[in-house]
Parts: sequence; C-alpha cells; structure tokens
Amino acid sequence: MPIPPTIMKKFSVNKLTNLYILFTIIIFAFILRIYGINWDQNQHLHPDERFLTMVTLAMSWPSNFLAYLIPKISTLNPYNIGYNFFVYGTLPLYLVKAFAGFIRFESFDYNNITLVGRLISALLDTFCVLLVYKISKNIFNNKVGMLAGFIYSISVLPIQLSHFFAVDTFLNFFLLLTFYLLIKLSQNKNIILYSILSGITFGFAIACKISALLFFPIIILPFCYLLLQKHKFNKLFYCFIILLLCSYLSLRISNPSIFKSANLIQPLPNPQFISNLRQLKSFDSPKNLYPPGVQWLNTQPLIFPLKNIILWGLGLPLGFLALASVTHSLFVSLKIIMQYKSITLSEAFHLLILVWVLLLFFYQGVQFSKTMRYFLPIYPFLAILIANFLYYCIRTLKHRIKNNYTLLLLYSLTLILSLVWPLSFLAIYSRPHSRVSASQWIYKNIPAGSTLSCEHWDDCLPVPLPNNFQQQYKIVTLELFNPDTTEKWNKINSQLQNIDYIIMSSNRLWGSIPGVPEKYPLTSKFYNELFAEKLGYVKIAEFTSYPTIPLVKMQVPDGKAEEAFTVYDHPKVLVFKKR
Repeated sequence: MPIPPTIMKKFSVNKLTNLYILFTIIIFAFILRIYGINWDQNQHLHPDERFLTMVTLAMSWPSNFLAYLIPKISTLNPYNIGYNFFVYGTLPLYLVKAFAGFIRFESFDYNNITLVGRLISALLDTFCVLLVYKISKNIFNNKVGMLAGFIYSISVLPIQLSHFFAVDTFLNFFLLLTFYLLIKLSQNKNIILYSILSGITFGFAIACKISALLFFPIIILPFCYLLLQKHKFNKLFYCFIILLLCSYLSLRISNPSIFKSANLIQPLPNPQFISNLRQLKSFDSPKNLYPPGVQWLNTQPLIFPLKNIILWGLGLPLGFLALASVTHSLFVSLKIIMQYKSITLSEAFHLLILVWVLLLFFYQGVQFSKTMRYFLPIYPFLAILIANFLYYCIRTLKHRIKNNYTLLLLYSLTLILSLVWPLSFLAIYSRPHSRVSASQWIYKNIPAGSTLSCEHWDDCLPVPLPNNFQQQYKIVTLELFNPDTTEKWNKINSQLQNIDYIIMSSNRLWGSIPGVPEKYPLTSKFYNELFAEKLGYVKIAEFTSYPTIPLVKMQVPDGKAEEAFTVYDHPKVLVFKKR
C-alpha cells in the first residue's frame, strides 16, 4: 500500500526542520568555540600551548615513510629534536603541522602554529556536538539527541579548552568517535567493519594522550553485551582481536615515538617515554613539593572536582541537572538490572554511559591532581544523561500541566538560565587579556629602570608590546615555591630591599601557598602580611577579567575555581608599590 502524499510531505518537512535545528546548534557551538581565538593577543600565555607550539615548530617531515616510522631517526620524534621530556601524544602536533602546511600560511611561525592549533581544537570539539547528537539519537531518540547536542554546545569547560592548543579536545573527539562506532558495531551493522574503525579511532585517542587507556573497559563491554545476546563467540572473539590489532597499528603510525623500534612484531615501549611517565608520576604526590602540585595538597577527593564541575565546568543550572541526571540514570539502571530481564541495546548503552562517567570521575577524583581538564571526556556523556533526564521531566510535566503557556514559560526560563553562564564566560574573550592590560598600565605608569618582582613558575610582567619591551625594567625572580629555609628567606629579604614593585601575574602562588601553612609557614605569613600592607608595600593596581553576565553587566568572580580554570585566559593581576 503506497504512503499517502500528505504523510510523505509531513515527514519531509519534519526531517528538514530537524536538519535546520541541528545545523543551527552546530554553527552556534562553533561560534562559541572560535570567538576570541586570539584571546591572549599573540602573547602565548598558556604554558602547555607554548611547549606544544615549540615542539611543533621544531618538527620537520622525514624524507620517507620508513624514516618516519623509525623512532631513533624520525625528525617528528620530540626526543630527536631537543625535547627529552615529552609525555603527550604526537598525533595532535602532526595534525596541526599538516593542516598548517595544507592551508599554506605565508609564514609558518610561532604565532600561526598556536592559532592553527586552536582552530583545529575548536573544530574537533564542534564535531563532538554532532557526535553527541548521533549517539543520543541512536540510544534514545531524535529529541534527546537535539537536546544533548545543545547542552554540550553550551558547556563551559569544552568551550574554554577549545580555545587552547592542547591535547584534551583531540583526545575527547577520538574517544567519543570510538563510542559512536561501538554503538554501530552493537547494532550488527557490519561488525567487522566497525571493529576496524573503532580500533583505528581508539588508537588515535591513545596517540593523543596515554590516559585514553582508561577507556578500554568501555570497549570490552559492548562485546560482552553481544555475547549475552547469543552471538557467536568465535566471530566476536575475532572481531575483538581485529579491533586490538587496528588500535595497535593506528597507534604505531600516529605516535611512533613511544615505541623502541619500527619492528611491528616487537611492540616494546620506548624506555625514554616510560622514564618520562615515571618522572611525571613522581610529581603527582603530596610528599613532593612540586610547585604546580602545591594547589592540590589540601583538596578533598571527589568533593573538589564535583564542585568544580557543577559550579564552573558546567555552571548552574546545568551542574545541578548533571547531578540529578546521574542519580536518575543510576536508579533506572539498577531497576533494569534487578528485573533480571533481557537488556535492550538502548538500556545497555545507557548503562555504559553511566559506567564511563562514574569510572572516570571516581578514578580521577581520588588522584592527587584533580585538574578540571582531566574530566573533559565525561562532559559529552553528562550532556547525554542531562538531555535524557530533561526529556523525562518534559514528558512528566506535559501530563501534569495542561496549560501550554505555563509549559512554554518553564522551557524558556530553563533555556535562558542555561545560557547565562556560557555567555558570561565568553565575555573574557571580548576584552584584552588581563596580563596585557596590566602590561599596558605598567609601561604607562611605572618609570623605566624600576625593579619589578616576578614569581617563579609564573609569567613575568610586563609582556612585550609594540614599542615597549620588558628589558627597560630590571626583573628580579622571587623563588617563593622553594621550601621555607633560612637560606631562602635571607635571599628573598635581600631582594626585597631593591624591589620597587611587587607584581603577581596570577594567583598561582598566592592562591595555593597560604592554603598549606604547615608546609610554608613563612611564605604564608609573607603573603598574608603583603595583602595586609604590613611589608612596606601598598597595592596600587588590580586587573581582572571575570565572566560577566550579559545585559546586567554583573561580574562573576571565579577565583575559587581550580587554578587552571583562571590562570591561563583570565588571571587576576596585582601590583604593589614600595612606600
């Protein structure tokens, strides 16, 4: 029986409308991620960006593919070009270098590499919005997919990290793509093909960052589900081996430097890479006063990262909705499991999303270092859980509230409140960087020849500006992160006698050291007395770039957030002058 033309027309209109909505969400997401891409005005104020940019600039393409694969001679191997400590994956650097060459920049220089890296970071995270939609649509339905894509598009931490040339967004993209391909695999849509594809993308994820290996249990579970659905064990086993083999081969090709040799049948790791990982792990300890780790000394496991996700990474009300959605999904999943019935594909992947969110959160949440970017891989999945929870709430409200105007008001209010935090955060990219503003003030108000302080492990000010250079001042570095000893303070007290202005370019030191007075009794006292103006210095200038609520222009101080959330793109700068 043929389908009536009116039904076909309605179906086509609905499909076209959905495409328009999805396209609008994706464009909106890209604008949020690309807006203010040169947020530091070519000053390179993100230390990880600086490092990756320098390594990318030093790399050169080998003369042939064999030279590329041999770690000891490859000119794309960081260990061969002067960087003996490298724990990132090389795939993001290869992609940036290849893309910069493809678009043929007139000058392949320090500034352009960073901007290309940020552009690709923004593009990949925009593709994540599409993947979130596709995953949600396959597990739930199209409406949940649209909602999930929109929620991820306005999530603040992904927006912020998309503005950085770092490996986090690259890792997130390939993990999410792997998850989508696993869904296709579980739908019996050519299991062999999707085993190959998901293996390749998982290898790429590891080639971005070794922590991608935490995702491996999530890869195993879909095969277990298919086995429970009485698929042939032999076929599933062979497909799983194919997936592992493809992961290995794609990793070898996209990050050959982590292997000892080019011999494919001897996958021995590079001893230097293993040594680097052990050295990195040694920093991650409360017993080691490694400067960047001081901020973690008194942070509470799980509570600290949870607070940062709710208040800053997602913001209100999405943060509370994330908490509610995880709780809702947990109860739904437990109910399904306790019923001892056959689990549908949708239920299985709903459970799998919950497992991944809880696995990564609890694993990273109890580590010594709890920086927000380590939790980025759960943000797309939180968006999916939030969307499913909201869809459940919407259906419930429709049954209980018959007044369409009341429903419309509730939906509009939720939408407006959800947009407040991302649009407020975007304001920091609408103005000059706070360190640039502070530098302009310094050149204008502090006489040349003055002696300025600089805290080690932080950026010194002023930054170079047109017709103004840091060399016109004498810069003295205060090594305040060093353990409190008599020698340390004899040196600092001697330095303070000659310092005319104390300049702190972020809260990296004064925001963490006073929090552990048992480790730094004298340094904590120094900062407390400096802020109380008891050391002979008075504060004469302060520069901030807080997120600002649109229309009302109300600033949202976020100094209580985890350090890395503020010190790169909108740090608080303080200037003290000797009386």
